[in-house]
Amino acid sequence: MRLDFKLPDLAEGMIEGEIVAWLVKPGDVVRAEQPIVEVMTDKATVVIPSPHDGTISELAYAAGDIALVGTSLWIMEVAADVEVTQVATTSVQDGAPSSAEEPAPVEVRGASLGAGAGSVAAAAPAPRVARIPRGAGKAIATPGTRRLARELGVDIAEIVGSGKGGRVTKEDVQAHARDAELGPAADVVAPTTHAMSHGPSHPAAAAATPAPAAARPATPAYSYAPRDATGGDETEERVKLRGLRRAIYETMARSTSTAAHFTYVDEVDCENLVTARGRLKAAAEARGVRMTYLPFIAKATLLALRRFPKMNASMDDAAQEVVLKRYFHLGIAAATPPGLVVPVIKHADQLTLLDLAGHIQGLGERARDGRLRPDELKGSTFTITSLGKLGGLMATPVINHPEVAILGVHQMQKRAVVRGDAIVARTMMNLSLSFDHRVIDGHEGAAFAQEIKRYLEDPELMMLEMA
Repeated sequence: MRLDFKLPDLAEGMIEGEIVAWLVKPGDVVRAEQPIVEVMTDKATVVIPSPHDGTISELAYAAGDIALVGTSLWIMEVAADVEVTQVATTSVQDGAPSSAEEPAPVEVRGASLGAGAGSVAAAAPAPRVARIPRGAGKAIATPGTRRLARELGVDIAEIVGSGKGGRVTKEDVQAHARDAELGPAADVVAPTTHAMSHGPSHPAAAAATPAPAAARPATPAYSYAPRDATGGDETEERVKLRGLRRAIYETMARSTSTAAHFTYVDEVDCENLVTARGRLKAAAEARGVRMTYLPFIAKATLLALRRFPKMNASMDDAAQEVVLKRYFHLGIAAATPPGLVVPVIKHADQLTLLDLAGHIQGLGERARDGRLRPDELKGSTFTITSLGKLGGLMATPVINHPEVAILGVHQMQKRAVVRGDAIVARTMMNLSLSFDHRVIDGHEGAAFAQEIKRYLEDPELMMLEMA
């Protein structure tokens, strides 16, 4: 019996995934739960295993291809009496799969069991979709591309996408708008604006060529004659954007092309914070938790979000609606060997300081080891990003789209500051918050930053509102 395995919806709002690597080839005999393919979705690489014992007949995509949800990934031959089940996926980053996670449906196509011993009607191979024809359903496009289509008065559903998997690009929208304005017969060829070094290619260009300047005096005998450099290394290497790096590329491009970033920076006097962490560090370690400064920053941010719910929101660009979240899922950006990921602490506002520290520690370790589950990498409502000792003085964090704000944490260090009429050394740290100015006004962003600063400069205030 032929079993046609189709790409399931592995993440919220997922419409496609990138084939990172095939772990089998046609003709291979595989066992149930054996890893078959790695698929990149959002910021997680998901390993999809085989649902049954069988033999791989066909792989529908090559590594690097974009597969649409619901299209065939592979076809395999399985026993005629096999009972179709669901298959679990695992996430992997830098190679190591984690425990089983979200079930993915398996569909058997073309099975027609008769009275004989498992006679099956042959199933046609799944087509590899390169384009989505007009009228085939909702166009695949980024919010920025959809916004451009609205601005140009173009119906994006009428456009044939030229991107991978039929994705409609901004160039497609612009070309469609030009075609609509100029008409089908307006094939315009732009004139050449420069002549090649070996001479003009057209008589008009020759006529426009200026006369040579007057001859210059001969170079004196004592002048320096530059020596030709020969044998220099001009090697280049092109690295294809794949997997996590491609996801980061697309996420950052989408954020900067849609959100109107503005950044507010303020400094925090951390003397009281250093003291509070010093008092709690040993008690936390006795319970197996490493107490850093980040849990304090997370708790201060969550308390500020309660007072400023507009910051805990996302932007639906297609509908032009601000989606206010009544729950608090905190994203903590983490650097890993393959690239930046954002693990998420769900319902973080309900956690104690010790709980937050434990979650941050656990997520950080699993991120570095590549053991994060897909559900731990989606659903954030606000993000904190910190480079720790490499944080420097100030940077502009890029909003984790479609969120509307992000907090950047910078290096904590001793500085000379003025207190009263004296110059004293204090432990200081800068915070930089980027906001989507389409949603957040400057005074709102500043007030939110000041609220976080208030809690960090007087950590005991957090005790009044601890979960």
